[in-house]
Amino acid sequence: MIEVSMKSHWKAKVAAGVMGLSLVGCSTNQIAGSIMGNAMATTEQRIGEEIGNRVAGALLKDLTPALMRQYTVGLMQMLFYQGGYNMEFAEYQPGEYTSWSVEGSDFGQEIVKAFLRVEEDGKEWWRIESRATDKSNNEEVELIMEALFEISEDGKRYVRRVRAKYPGEEEAREVPVHEEDAERWVVYSQGQLTDESMEGLLKGEETLETPAGSFATERYEMDGTQGVTSFTWWVTDQDVPGGLVATEHRDNDDKVYQRMVLQAYGDDAVESKLGVFE
Repeated sequence: MIEVSMKSHWKAKVAAGVMGLSLVGCSTNQIAGSIMGNAMATTEQRIGEEIGNRVAGALLKDLTPALMRQYTVGLMQMLFYQGGYNMEFAEYQPGEYTSWSVEGSDFGQEIVKAFLRVEEDGKEWWRIESRATDKSNNEEVELIMEALFEISEDGKRYVRRVRAKYPGEEEAREVPVHEEDAERWVVYSQGQLTDESMEGLLKGEETLETPAGSFATERYEMDGTQGVTSFTWWVTDQDVPGGLVATEHRDNDDKVYQRMVLQAYGDDAVESKLGVFE
């Protein structure tokens, strides 16, 4: 019998992200639909899956400014929630970042999330990076997005400014954010699960070896809708931003179809790569 030890700050927030967004068992298109609406889902279908090759850069040239805005912030949202969970904002301090290897995703083979800085008025700068290899020529394809969030009293983060460097383009571009966009482009702060609920999801304690190091973790599992898929995540108290070390999605045959593993983390992500601040 495993003794349950609820380990401090992260304990309910990762799981709350899963349940609060109902992402377990959802495709990326479904995630887009729930966050951005049908228009965003259509755009994501057309372009989002092409991040891994050069076609993405060509297709972006055909987008209207309105679709460009929807595409950019919608994709940023999905990368924040990549892997089917919310990498909780509260566990990152300014300058902290995490880097992940990703298998089974249309949105890149490497994902980097960084909390860059807090402005004097309380607004926050974050960066999301996605990289993949173009199989036709083995060249790296890269997407970088930096966004300024305004935080409301209930913890929601409203997008106020976005700059992005798209695959195949040499220069970053400013993505216009309208007032109505700021109200619609929201990164939600999730509530917390009870200690009793977390105890029910806890399956054991494991030492996990990753490229970022060896971590003593607690393993949690959650069944998806109607048992079609299951979601497993490993968390630690060892100073990793967000506390998350790895995640897995499994289908009804217990086959892993998506996996994320921590590759690196640190506290020196304090500079903008796209020139949003000096």
